Amino acid sequence: MNQIQAFVYFLKRMDITMLDEILTDDISYCGITKALFLDKLHDIFVCNLFLENETLAMKWSESNTNCLKFSCWKLDEFENTLHVTLKEDGSIISFINKTPEFSFHNSNFRVYEDEEIGFEKSIEFVMLQNQCENAIEEITEVLLTTELILNWVNKYELLHQEIKDEEELLLYTNIKYIEEFYWLWDSKLTEKKSILNYKEAEIAVLEYDQIEIQDWLEKYNDYYYQDMCHMCPRNSPAISLCDKDYSFKEGINEYKSKELYFTEKFIDLYFNAKYK
Repeated sequence: MNQIQAFVYFLKRMDITMLDEILTDDISYCGITKALFLDKLHDIFVCNLFLENETLAMKWSESNTNCLKFSCWKLDEFENTLHVTLKEDGSIISFINKTPEFSFHNSNFRVYEDEEIGFEKSIEFVMLQNQCENAIEEITEVLLTTELILNWVNKYELLHQEIKDEEELLLYTNIKYIEEFYWLWDSKLTEKKSILNYKEAEIAVLEYDQIEIQDWLEKYNDYYYQDMCHMCPRNSPAISLCDKDYSFKEGINEYKSKELYFTEKFIDLYFNAKYK
């Protein structure tokens, strides 16, 4: 078994110990160190094992024999891609990462510019990055309540302004934590707007079974398309979860918010009645 065959074999089996054994330090790892490369793969393995998958789904690209694709969440959608440069004997020369940007979850093999070997960080940059990391941690793996969301958005508004230019574009692209914070704040701002304008959604939900569906759709058509169309239906748990305390889940996020509960439920009710 040559090196590339061994890499594919142990990658599929998510064996980080053997990957460390068969990979050498003289290979180029997408511009990062071998240790960080393996750490990123390990994160993907953890996500995949959480889904109770015994192996990692992967395949070689049909159009490029040096392109290895592998998946975590959806077995038929290969969100991670590595281009592998080889010697004739199957020894690996280098890995190049082609994962799209805006992939913040650990199931994505994402290499940030500031993780690459040779990237120099100023004191100001480190301080800014730490601020963004701390902000992300404050709202990660916690129960998301109305109060928490409103306070977090208000607290970090100035930090969000600091990392964008006059045209509202992010100044630091492909930079770990800073880019993630930028888009996370935007998403929470959307939730803040929904919280502040939820009342009509509540009225619509409570009216849903009281009038004919077509009349209901016509009545709330403008509200949906003017105020809610920026939000996509998420197969919201708001339909099936407990109305008593307005709790629901969206992905790995847990919410307890009356305002967002009714917003989510309205979006799902409207979308399902209109398009399904």
